[in-house]
Amino acid sequence: MLSATRQNPPKKKPGQGKGPRTISGLALDVRQASAFLGMSEKTLRGQVSRGLVPYRRLSARIIFLRPELEAWLQTLDGCNLEEAKNNQMARCG
Repeated sequence: MLSATRQNPPKKKPGQGKGPRTISGLALDVRQASAFLGMSEKTLRGQVSRGLVPYRRLSARIIFLRPELEAWLQTLDGCNLEEAKNNQMARCG
């Protein structure tokens, strides 16, 4: 039987990484993918719900694979991958 109290995750040990988890930079969460694509998280979630952007589900999480996003960007009219990367660098610095 499940307990009614909620357990907190274990504390990180000294030296363990902090921040979002990544898999060699190939798997992106919503925050990272929105920064990569240059759109807000809300816009990206809307595009996911309409099936306009390639994504995967890992349990209940939405993840994006960088190679799939790059291939998707190349299929869009009016913007190629190099222009999108240059735009991202200009925005993020």
